[in-house]
Amino acid sequence: MTHNPVLPVLGSSSIMCAIVALLYSWEVSVKWARQAAGESLRPVVESVLAEIGGLGFIGLILQTLVPVNREYLEDLSVKVFGEREILIETFEYLHTAFFQVGVGFFVAAGAMVALGIQKLREIETIEELQVDSATGACTVTPEVLARYLPSPQDQHETPKQNIWNEIVMSTEERAGKSLLMRYRLVEKYHLPETFRIEKYIERAFVENLLELVELSPLTWIYLIPALALANSIDLSHDVINANSPDAFESSGFFFSTPWAIWPSVFTVFSSFIWGIWNCWKMTEIKYMLLPRLGQTPSTAEVDIIVAPIDIKEEREKFSSSPSWVQPLEALWAKPAVTDYDRLFGAAGAAGLDLYRNSIKFQSWLCITNIVFFGTQIVPRDLDAVLSGAKVGAPQYLTMELLTYGSFVALSLFQLLLVSPRAFWNYCLVACLEEGVSRELLESCEVSIKD
Repeated sequence: MTHNPVLPVLGSSSIMCAIVALLYSWEVSVKWARQAAGESLRPVVESVLAEIGGLGFIGLILQTLVPVNREYLEDLSVKVFGEREILIETFEYLHTAFFQVGVGFFVAAGAMVALGIQKLREIETIEELQVDSATGACTVTPEVLARYLPSPQDQHETPKQNIWNEIVMSTEERAGKSLLMRYRLVEKYHLPETFRIEKYIERAFVENLLELVELSPLTWIYLIPALALANSIDLSHDVINANSPDAFESSGFFFSTPWAIWPSVFTVFSSFIWGIWNCWKMTEIKYMLLPRLGQTPSTAEVDIIVAPIDIKEEREKFSSSPSWVQPLEALWAKPAVTDYDRLFGAAGAAGLDLYRNSIKFQSWLCITNIVFFGTQIVPRDLDAVLSGAKVGAPQYLTMELLTYGSFVALSLFQLLLVSPRAFWNYCLVACLEEGVSRELLESCEVSIKD
């Protein structure tokens, strides 16, 4: 049979042009990200790009080594799995899964960057409303704060915090609380009225985000049992992964197999409790550090009340470490030196580092759950339901889809709402750390020309 020689040439040329177009799109995207991030956030973008490059390098190594050692790997695959191709296909599957989780983490980091930039701009907008155009001074008075914050409390009333209210807090109230933080810093360090709180928060945000996006080998630990679990269920039914032609043979068994469903339940709900805990802890400490808008009962005048940390009775009765979490915090604890350190409870002086890592690893666990359940189980089951395909355990198919679908939804809720709020509050807490250098604070002042 004679083939038209032009068609293969056109096909190959089209594919190569598509690859070049993708490379060009990537370069344009990188340049846009660097410009959009600005000078302060550019190190975060560079760190993310370096980590993505590392994942690409791993892929290159695998693509190079696997063909060279193909015969050996096929013989080993026959000895272990009974088939020649399973081991090589498993290599490709695991590499793809690692890459997906890594990209998912960087997408989440990008979302945190976008959220941070948005919050900083909101604070800047409200702060600018109080700026004297002639002097550049920003004067924050109780009357100004009353426009953005809830009704003033009695000065002897202890405020009660609510995690949900913290998550859905309005733009005006969040900016108002940032102005309260500015008030504390100005009063404590005798700063001029040209001090800009959004510049100071931005410094802390960038510094901690850099730590957040760095992937140490330990951050991959969660992925090992999750992928091993999925792969074991598939391989036990002669399936390579969710993209295999016979992938439906494993559908239903992720729910009916006890050693698959119960670890998944434990992972998702422990992650949920962990995320809520991080958010609660950072919220409680933040409100101990912030002054409050109060009202004197006798005169009904609005005034700014000192932060609870500056009141001895409030410090003594405050506890952010319930008995059940103290043994965990004690594993990394350092002796508390200042009242600020004591706010972290059993963690002491190690509190800031411990909870930055806690937020990082909890976010990573959420992404692992989303990628694992959202690529290996839920799409496969959904496809089986919609197509009416024959599956391995049909009696469990619907429950499996609903269960793992809810796991993905719960993990997305944490990643999109809870974890970013925990990280934002962590940055605010870090801003109010004891012993802030005068030089750093003065670098956040502006002149009238700014």
